[in-house]
Amino acid sequence: MRSHRRLAAALGVRMSTSPARIILRTSVTATFPVAVLGACVVAAAGAGAGGGMYLTQRGVESVVPVSVDRAATATTRAFDELKIHQTKSATEQEADGEQREVEGTAGDREISVTIKAEQTNSSRVQVVAKKSAVTWDKDYARTILDRIVAYSR
Repeated sequence: MRSHRRLAAALGVRMSTSPARIILRTSVTATFPVAVLGACVVAAAGAGAGGGMYLTQRGVESVVPVSVDRAATATTRAFDELKIHQTKSATEQEADGEQREVEGTAGDREISVTIKAEQTNSSRVQVVAKKSAVTWDKDYARTILDRIVAYSR
């Protein structure tokens, strides 16, 4: 019993007579910092893109305060720097503005960048780095988006 009290004191858990209370207090105490740190990691990941970087189901996206043209030029520069072989570039004029698609390959990854006009001189840039039919490399997509944001300034 003495070792349990020392462990509880080290963890900042108050001992009680009920084992269920000990388990509950310990799990709440241990879980709370993990949840808070997890939120900090997501917030820190988004800090690199200026206005905020958002994780999507398959990649990352950000709204960049530049025109679609400038974001497309920045994408080409980022592809060159990261040794991504560009395989496709397409422009579409939609009712809500211009959209560009730039695709390429880097090793075993297929890279897709979609740039859509948001507002005046603002573009939504979405990057997907596909490894296989069911897996995506969000870290590499984030690296690409970071470079696009840096070159668009």
